[in-house]
This record gives sequence, structure tokens and C-alpha cells, in this order.
Amino acid sequence: MKIENKRWIALLVLITAHLLTIVDIFIVNIAIPSIQKGLKTTNADTQLVVAMYMIGFASFLIIGGRAGDYYGRKKLFIIGLLFFMIFSASCGFATSPEQLILFRFLQGISAGLMSPQVLSYIQILFPGHKERTYALGCYGIAIGIGTMLGQFLGGFLVEVKPVFVDQSWRYIFLINIPICIINIFLAVLFLKNSADTSAQHMDYKSTFILCIVLILMLFSITIGLEYSLIIPFITLSFSILLWIYFIKRQKKKGQENSALLNLALFQYKNFNLAIAAAAFFMFMLDAYFFVLAIFLQEGMHLLPVEAGQFIIFQGSGFIITSLFAPRLILRFGKNILIFGTCLIITALILQLILFNHSTIDWKSYLIMVIHGTGVALVLPSFANIALKGLPENIIGNASGVYSTIQQFAGALGIAVTGGLFYYNINKDYDFLDFYNSLVYTALIHFFCLICIILLLIRLPKSILPVNNRP
Repeated sequence: MKIENKRWIALLVLITAHLLTIVDIFIVNIAIPSIQKGLKTTNADTQLVVAMYMIGFASFLIIGGRAGDYYGRKKLFIIGLLFFMIFSASCGFATSPEQLILFRFLQGISAGLMSPQVLSYIQILFPGHKERTYALGCYGIAIGIGTMLGQFLGGFLVEVKPVFVDQSWRYIFLINIPICIINIFLAVLFLKNSADTSAQHMDYKSTFILCIVLILMLFSITIGLEYSLIIPFITLSFSILLWIYFIKRQKKKGQENSALLNLALFQYKNFNLAIAAAAFFMFMLDAYFFVLAIFLQEGMHLLPVEAGQFIIFQGSGFIITSLFAPRLILRFGKNILIFGTCLIITALILQLILFNHSTIDWKSYLIMVIHGTGVALVLPSFANIALKGLPENIIGNASGVYSTIQQFAGALGIAVTGGLFYYNINKDYDFLDFYNSLVYTALIHFFCLICIILLLIRLPKSILPVNNRP
């Protein structure tokens, strides 16, 4: 086979793996009511089933990139994919909420080891600007497809008649097994060995500390409140102390040029503004999908497959807009990001008005498309803004830090907003309770979106310059 063809097959393998990591964030949302009934999970348990995957993912993104450089990207990619398959199977056969939460966390770690290798390989396989742009475009579109596919599969698979398993929700995890097996086989054949001989030694201790800090913060917001106020106070205080120690350790490691988190990144204004905006955005977006999936099924009594089909329209708006969003950004600069954020605010307001009538019609589907359009105009640019103008020697670390903050913000959004949503629902489970909870969570989303607009206004025009040519 020609080398040219091998490169594109390798890209297919990489994008498929990337797609799996995205799908598994969203596939659980629609299946939450089914999992609650099957494993008798509490509301806090269901939040953790979603959020712990993202915590594991976030904790190992930076070390995953470093490990790929040090040990070899092909080796780390295959190891990450193999363990992703193993822990997907473990999730599928979990017999208690505690098991499922643990295996979801380990599944997230596997994704964190695998995911950084994808971008690294794209840089290596496609050195030409035109080809790399196309490959990165495929990488970006996979996010929209993963969001849409995850919601659809989550709704479809829980409706499938269970065969060889006792409950159909298990299929949302077991479906990963054949895909991973095929991908591992193709990765062995078509991925080249790649490593950076100058890579620094791994700082495993810092990774472990960061992981514990993120877990304790999440625990304080979700599980902790189910016991007493003293427990979340203790866990949150301990996480803050650990975080202070982590920062001091990074300062020391920075002097040795081996820090997990390069604190010099935070000297750059555009990086700070971009990660703050991205954090608010992911806090809002992941919580939105989490709450919407529950509201549609429990509040409006849609079947899982119907809820999945409804949310697909958001993904379709995202994918279609992604095709021409780069041209709009080149033409209008940061103004198009502000416009996209306003589109999302408009969509949320219209959604609250329509949902108040407890019906789903064509206008509701159109609003989802508008929401997806707004997301596509805003989200992809944050990474470009964060990394633009940074010295080449810290871009790799900046990319890892950016992705880590994104994932953790999403997990935090699910914990905070999901907790507020459940807190306001009585045992009667009537529509008014669900709708009022949706309104309360929407207020948090509006706050996040307004903060994003204020951050974008502060952004220097030189970061996203306007091209005045038609």
C-alpha cells in the first residue's frame, strides 16, 4: 500500500479513537434515567457517573502528552485504547453504582492517555499546511459528530431488547468493545513509532496530586452534601491545601524545567482570557446537555430515543456551521464569537418559553439548531486564541493545560448545575418542579454566557483580526 494511503488510514484510526472519547461523555446523559432504575443510583451517583469520566480524562491529559513523547506515541495510543476497551466492558458489567463510578473514572484516565497522541500524530503525519488544516478540520468536526452520535446512541441503545445482559443500558458501554478491537488492530498496522528523545522525565507525583485535588473538589459539591455540611467543608479545605502544595511544587519543578504545569503560561493575557472563557463555556455546555436529557425524559416524559433524536438537531446545527465558521471568524474577528454567544442566550430564552407549554414542536427543533450554530461559532476559537502568540517551547504544555481546564470545568458544571436541578425537584416528580429547576439552572447558564461576552470584549483585536475584504 502507498505511504499516502497509509497516512489517511492512520488518520481514520486516530479520529475514530478521538470520536470514542467524545461519544462517551454524552452517551451516558440520555441513559441516566435507565441507569438510575437499573442500579438504584442516587442523584449524586448519576452526576458522578458522568463527571468522574471527565475528571479522569482531565487529570491525565498533560501527563498523557508527556508520556507519549517519552515512551512513544504509538505505544501510549494502543495502551490507552486497550484500557479504554477494558474499562468500557467493566462499566457495562458493573453491578453497583460504586463500581460504575470507579470504572468510569478509569475509563476517563484511559481516554486521557490516548487523546493527546491524536493531535501529536496529526502534526507528524501531515507536515504540509494544507493537509494539516484538512486533518485538523476532521478532528474538530469529530467533536460535533461525537456530541450528536453520543446523544442518539444513548437514546437508541437503551431501547434495544437486552440480549446476553439483564438491562439494555449496558450496551452504551459494551458497544465500544468491537470498535476498540478493530482500531487496535489497525493502529498496530498503520501507525508509525514516534517519540521525542529529548522529552523530560514524567512527574507522576504531580499528576497524582492534581487528580486528588479535582476528585475532592467534585466530591465536596456532590456526594459530600448528602451526608453533612462538615464533610464537604473538610474535603474542600483539604483540596485547597493540596492545590497550594501543587502550585509550590510546580514552581520548584519549573526551575528544573520539568513542571507538569508551566506557570509561565499565565503571564500571557490572551491565554488567561481564553481559558477563562472556555471554562465558563464548558461549565455551561456540559451542564446544559446533562440537565436537558433528564428534563426531556423525566419532566416531559419523552422516550430515551425521542430525547436523543431531539438533541441531534443541536449537533446538526454545530456541524453545518462548523463548515463555514472559520471564514466568518476571518471576516468579522471576535465580533462573530460575541454574536454566537448571543445566539445561545437567545436559544435558551426561547427554549424556556416553549418548554413552559410542555410540548415539543418544530419551533423547539429549530431552537436546538440555533443553539448548535452559536456553539459552533464560539467554541472552536478558544483554543486558537489561547495558543496564539505563545513561544513554541510551551505550546505543548499550554494545549494540555487548556484541555484539562475544559474537561474539569465541564465536570464542575455537571456537579453544580446538576445538584441545583435535583435539589428543587420534589418526590412527586411533576412537570412544574422540573420546569422550575430548568429555569434555575438556566440562570447559571446566562451568568456564564454574560461572563464570556465580557471576556471577549477585553480580548485584543490583534488576536482575531478582522479581514475587511469581502
